[in-house]
Amino acid sequence: MGGLNSPAVDIPGLGARTALWISAELHLFLAALILGAPMFVVICEYLGYRLKDYRYERLSKETMKVVSIAYSFTAITGTVMAFILMSSFQQFSNFIFAKFAPVWGIYILLILVEVALMYLYWYSWDPLKDKKPLHIGIGVALNVVGTVVMLLMNAVGSYMLTPPAKETGLWSIINNPSWFGLNLHRFIANITFGGFVVALFAAFMYLISRKDEDKAFYDWMGYIGTLIGVGTLMLLPLAGYVYTKELFEYDAGIATFQMGDKLAPGFVIQGLLITMIFLGVNYYMWVSITRIEGAGRFLRYRTPVFVALLILGALWIIPANMLPDINTSPPEGMEADYIIPDRAIVLSLMVPKALAVTGILFFTFLTYMIYHRAIRTGSITWGSIPAQGQYALVVVATSIIYLMGLMGAIREFSRQDWHVYQVMKDASPYWYTSPLSYISAMTSVVTLLFFILLAFIFWVGFLMQKKQAAAGVHLGEEKEGVSA
Repeated sequence: MGGLNSPAVDIPGLGARTALWISAELHLFLAALILGAPMFVVICEYLGYRLKDYRYERLSKETMKVVSIAYSFTAITGTVMAFILMSSFQQFSNFIFAKFAPVWGIYILLILVEVALMYLYWYSWDPLKDKKPLHIGIGVALNVVGTVVMLLMNAVGSYMLTPPAKETGLWSIINNPSWFGLNLHRFIANITFGGFVVALFAAFMYLISRKDEDKAFYDWMGYIGTLIGVGTLMLLPLAGYVYTKELFEYDAGIATFQMGDKLAPGFVIQGLLITMIFLGVNYYMWVSITRIEGAGRFLRYRTPVFVALLILGALWIIPANMLPDINTSPPEGMEADYIIPDRAIVLSLMVPKALAVTGILFFTFLTYMIYHRAIRTGSITWGSIPAQGQYALVVVATSIIYLMGLMGAIREFSRQDWHVYQVMKDASPYWYTSPLSYISAMTSVVTLLFFILLAFIFWVGFLMQKKQAAAGVHLGEEKEGVSA
């Protein structure tokens, strides 16, 4: 079917691919938020119900307020993405819509059900406060439907990269060779994403709060969000290996193009970003220990842990060479400037890198165990964490969002000059693989736009409400003064 795709109808100013890239990546970020965060919300609501701890109730309700506002932006970006696809990549859109025709019908139906459940869950929070099991059940149903929606869309995305060699019906293209790995990786990643976005929100609210009780709550909220984020983050490398193994088994050329050809520098950046994420998480936990009474004796382990993390991180990001692709040779006489020396070539292989990742996970788990032990042996003064700990959560969340966008782009570019790998050729003006500089710049732009959207959501959902409440109190005082 190669060559059936006609050139794209360009979009003035941006270009069709750039416009599609921005809308699709924003939609991905928002979709991860509205899928991952509700899982976090329902778990916290359940814990609050069982433990009779109002902090969990407040955490889940405030997080759900963010999610409810984010739903609208998710729908808007998804609509824009679909419009660009249908107008600028018409033959590809016709092909993929026809191929998955029954799936799209189920998808639209489930989206309607998901939105209905979301509004029911959010607006029944107070009316069902005395019927918590029923309200929690609605939240569970919301998460189940959202997960099925993700699985359906993963089927489309994974099919584009790994279409089955022999199609025997709809199920064969849904259950294509990389569907399971992509599902596993995205499911875990969405929970990680949700946990750290909650921690980001808590850090933001902590830094702007003036009341001690608010600072104490948001300090605790950041701790819970980070706990969920770290717990699932440590599972992501394993899920990544499962997904990569599926790609290798399907077509080693895809994996080679990713890790040994034009996209290889992206994996060096991936290693750097993940190292930064784990350094930030460890830094947050060590700073948190300082607000635990009597925990100073544990701080003697801090320096050795960070030295080990830095060494392991450096090992992870060592490339075999600094060449742009597999076909480029270094200039004559300058081989030493582009290729790692033979005596150190072993450091660029997968086995040392796998050991480095394992080591980083081990030391992060060790830090968590020390943190947990410190909590059990001392008392925490919530709200007294230094501001540096909250800045660390901002850096971690930013790195995770950027990493998610970068690796999403690399996965899409793994198709090379195909819309559907080895099935439908990309004959548009955008058939080529963008250089790493452009990929990085685009990911930075979309990450910034996502933060602007989050800032708007926080402002509408919380800061504006606080100002209105303060204005109401002030007005009440004035009326009381007039009456007196």
